[in-house]
Amino acid sequence: MAGTDARGEGRRVALTRLRRGTVHSMTMSAHVPQFTLQRDIATDGLRRIRRELKELVAAVTLTDVITAACARTLREHPNVNASFHEEAVVEHSRVNIGLAFAMDDGLTVPVVLDADQRTLPELAAERERLVERTRRYALHPDEIFGGTFTISNLGPLGVDRFNALVLPPQAAILALGAMRERLALSVAFDHRAVDGAPGARFLATLARSLTEPDWALGLV
Repeated sequence: MAGTDARGEGRRVALTRLRRGTVHSMTMSAHVPQFTLQRDIATDGLRRIRRELKELVAAVTLTDVITAACARTLREHPNVNASFHEEAVVEHSRVNIGLAFAMDDGLTVPVVLDADQRTLPELAAERERLVERTRRYALHPDEIFGGTFTISNLGPLGVDRFNALVLPPQAAILALGAMRERLALSVAFDHRAVDGAPGARFLATLARSLTEPDWALGLV
């Protein structure tokens, strides 16, 4: 019949406030020239350090170790802890790491403020606090918009590797796959703020930090 939608009548699902925020962020990201660098690392060191940390502080997870590794690496590479602004690249004085978190009605990224200044138990406690506040939709503005770098981990869902999209105005985002014998690290960069060689050096430092994670014991 003329005018009939061949796809069927369908069901209209209104956008929630959280989903509208995701649409806005991803639309902004689509206007950012970005590239992705990937590197696979052995996970022997991470598996060992996870066992050792569990005996010391049960609440500390690999997410906290990876957050700490990113914070340390961003301090060493301040050009990645940055934002592009018209005629300048701003290197931020604080290292605030967002942790992508999937809600039923959309994606949100609660932010661990001053992640580089926290011990692993402090990172674990802050992560748990942010998750609880996220579920209650009770995050403060700085805990939503104050990020300088983001970690997106789909490994627990069985994804081996993927490319994440930069969340403006941040200059980079780390995508993590499942932790098998090898762990896939993918970092997307805003090409206006970071070029290929500096991005590769950042990824190399991060990979070394995660391959040789004994430093984490000093943060307990």
